[in-house]
Amino acid sequence: MKRKMLILGVMLSCLLGLTACGETNATNTVEGSRYSSDIFTLDSIRGYAEAIEDNNFENWYLQGITPENFEETLYFDIALSTSDERYEVLASGYNSWYKAVDDLGFNSKETLANDLYVKEVTYQVNKEGVLVADAVIQGTKHSADMEIYLTNRGEPTDIGVTVRKTTGEKLSNAGLNTLLGMGMAFAILILISLIISLFPILIGGNKKKKESDKEITQKAMDNTISQIEEQEELVGDTELVAVIAAAIAAYEGSGGTDGFRVRSIRKVNNNWKKH
Repeated sequence: MKRKMLILGVMLSCLLGLTACGETNATNTVEGSRYSSDIFTLDSIRGYAEAIEDNNFENWYLQGITPENFEETLYFDIALSTSDERYEVLASGYNSWYKAVDDLGFNSKETLANDLYVKEVTYQVNKEGVLVADAVIQGTKHSADMEIYLTNRGEPTDIGVTVRKTTGEKLSNAGLNTLLGMGMAFAILILISLIISLFPILIGGNKKKKESDKEITQKAMDNTISQIEEQEELVGDTELVAVIAAAIAAYEGSGGTDGFRVRSIRKVNNNWKKH
């Protein structure tokens, strides 16, 4: 039983190894693909990568061409002589290279051609059957990977440049981005809270506080009592009853005097107490 399990394990290991080998693409060869091995060699692909980096990107940079003025400066030269597709690929590739050039590093524009150069090139046909050239660009500070996707006619379909950074630099950049993001979020929240706190001053600062119904009723009662005190000697019993009934109705909040009747009025003292 143990022997059968051992044989089964060896067979599975072999099958997995063959599967892995089948998925691995050979480097620096185009054998078995739609690309001609006579045309796409290591020397030809290296020369192509150097032409893109040296003759195009570096020269454009020295001429003061930026991603912002790229179209107005080079569109007619590239698109009319080749095609719109090639123009778009070169514009995208130059934009990627332009963003990476400061991280790559160079001493001066006069020494740019010597400070930046293609260090090494490898190529392979990927799983989709597309030839991908990987060129390493070396600068004074960092190196970068430049990937060029090529058709079987030698036309580029995509160009991208990615700077190689150390783990410490990546963590530092990630931490800085996190701090900036959190700082902006807190700053916006503080600004919003300040604006909200100013609303009462900006909008309601000149408005008087609205009196409640109870305060209005109490004022009416006080005014009525003061009128009674002032005119106590001038009014008859009938008018005095009407005034008192109206005051009580206002204090009770009712619309009329149907719920009560004033039967008699007796004077207790000369001073009315206000509650």
